Amino acid sequence: MRPTQLSLLVLAAAAVAPLATRGEAVPAAHAAVVTPLGAEARTYAIDAVHSAVLFRTTHLGLSAAWGRFNAFEGELTFSEDASACAVRVSIDPASVDSASTGRDDHLKGQDFLNVAQFPKATFASSKVALEEGGALSVTGTLSLHGVEKEVTFEARLLGEGDRGERFGKRIGFEGELVINRRDFGMTTYPNEAIGDEIRLILAFEGAGK
Repeated sequence: MRPTQLSLLVLAAAAVAPLATRGEAVPAAHAAVVTPLGAEARTYAIDAVHSAVLFRTTHLGLSAAWGRFNAFEGELTFSEDASACAVRVSIDPASVDSASTGRDDHLKGQDFLNVAQFPKATFASSKVALEEGGALSVTGTLSLHGVEKEVTFEARLLGEGDRGERFGKRIGFEGELVINRRDFGMTTYPNEAIGDEIRLILAFEGAGK
């Protein structure tokens, strides 16, 4: 087995190790399926049909409030050398979807996303490092609501491989980023009404270019 193959298999095993150490079966949907594709960096376009950008906050300090952004694009670059990896994504805030038209209109307005003035949100990584246990530490610049801030979040490779003529070369990536909306200028309403802490879940499938 070549070293590049071994590094991918170690990364795949680390992603599911926490379940194995508790003696639980690894669900098939969460098991990493990795096919070595060589040592060179590979770039994948995010396939929005098989991907999701979700967010979670709290409402009235009592319950979870979930939503998603339906329009986004970007690319993932992966290599066995983590320093050559990259994540780039552009999100259309006007595509916010909270399962309520009235609430969506409010979120698009000046109290929150103000999509008329800030029609795009972006993230571009500047550093990716392999952490102990196989997780990826992703650092980069998040631009949201006219504010740019450096953020770091943990992510994991779900799998990478060639899925034949129909799908071609594919990769699965998932990360979770926690931000404070007030850091990005969205200060209307107290934390007791709408939670200050926003969890962003980035679940991407990339198609080889």
